[in-house]
Amino acid sequence: MSEKAISRLGAAAGVASVIVTFVGFGVHGALPTDTTAEAVQNYVKGVSASQAGIGNYIELLGYLIFLGFATYLYVVARAGGPKSMHWLNVLSLAAAITYIAMSAFAIAGQVVMVDWLKAGVDAKSALGAYILDSAAFTLSFEVAALFLFAVGIVLWTMGLAMRLVGGSGMLVAVVLFVTGLIGTASIQNSSSQIGYMTFSAWTLIVGIYLLVRPPAIARTA
Repeated sequence: MSEKAISRLGAAAGVASVIVTFVGFGVHGALPTDTTAEAVQNYVKGVSASQAGIGNYIELLGYLIFLGFATYLYVVARAGGPKSMHWLNVLSLAAAITYIAMSAFAIAGQVVMVDWLKAGVDAKSALGAYILDSAAFTLSFEVAALFLFAVGIVLWTMGLAMRLVGGSGMLVAVVLFVTGLIGTASIQNSSSQIGYMTFSAWTLIVGIYLLVRPPAIARTA
C-alpha cells in the first residue's frame, strides 16, 4: 500500500469518527436538556436499557476512531514539523488519549443513569450520574483544546495547506476552551453544544480535506 493510501486511511478516520459518534447519538436519543430529576426520568422512560447501551457503545466507538485520527495528525506533524517542536506532538497525543478517557467516563455516566432508573433507583440518585456525565463532558473540552492547540502550532509551520489546518484548529481550540469554561461554570448553559458541534465540524472538514490532499506521513530525515 502506498504512502498516500495509508495517509488517506488516517484522514478517513476523522470523517468516520464524526459519523459513527452521531449514529450513536441517534440510537440512544437526545439527552435531557435540564439537570432535574424530572427531566432525567422523562428521558429514561422514552428509551430502553438496550437502546441506551447500544447507542452509547457506538458513540464510544466513534471516540476511539477519533483517537486514530488524532494519532494520524501526530504522525503528520512529526513527519513535516520541526524536530524542536516534537514535544508538542507528544503533548497533543497525550491530550487526545486523555480526552478519549474522559469522554468514555462521561458515556459510562449515561449508561449508569439509565440502568439505575430502570432498576428502580430514585430519580434524584440517577440525576447525580447525569450531572457527573455533564461535568465530565464539559471538562473534557479543556483537554481537547490542548490537543488542538499543541498539534495546531506544529502544523502551522508546515506550509500553506497544513497551515490552514493548524490555524483553524487553534481557533477551534479557543472556542472549545471558552464554551467548556462556560458550560462547567453553569451546567444549565447550552454553549457546550456549540463547542462540541464546532469541534465535530472541524474534524469532518479536515478529514475530508486531507482525504483529497493527503500529506506525507513518513519522516524524510
